[in-house]
Amino acid sequence: MAVEKTTAPKMMLGFVVRRCAVVLGHRPTPIELAEWANNQREGRRRYCLFGRAITVEEARVILRHPGRPVTVRSAGPHPLYALG
Repeated sequence: MAVEKTTAPKMMLGFVVRRCAVVLGHRPTPIELAEWANNQREGRRRYCLFGRAITVEEARVILRHPGRPVTVRSAGPHPLYALG
């Protein structure tokens, strides 16, 4: 009997950028995307959307590559996206 290897689910970066754009009401700049991704809140809890703070330069790369798939990891009620 073969053992199936499960892979982590993937999502394109464009979906994350779109979530930010909905909140802001316009396409985000790299500075706005980094600020938004690094300061997610639920109640008093603050977390980084990518599991760690991203830089403005990383946000610039994210905006240039919306079709790039990223791994989605569940961390309680919030999904985390892994770059790389």
